[in-house]
Amino acid sequence: MKLEKYLDTEINRKVIRFFLENPSSIDTSRGIATWINENADKTEKALQTLARAKILILHKTALTSAYACTTDKRTILKIRLRLEQKYKIQN
Repeated sequence: MKLEKYLDTEINRKVIRFFLENPSSIDTSRGIATWINENADKTEKALQTLARAKILILHKTALTSAYACTTDKRTILKIRLRLEQKYKIQN
């Protein structure tokens, strides 16, 4: 996976940071948009992109969809290191 591609937008970084800071969180796109103070439609697109990349996990039911952080420790470590190196973001 080419991480840089997924870290290049501010909204993707906000979503990823939310989950790094709240690793056991599972929430809907609307809930996450509220937490990160972003537009719900933009947040939904970012969540879908990050889920396709396996950075997030999509939990779907008949009535709703919710997102959670990947449990892959290598992916999490790579993301943390890249955020620190390139964007000077500490998590």
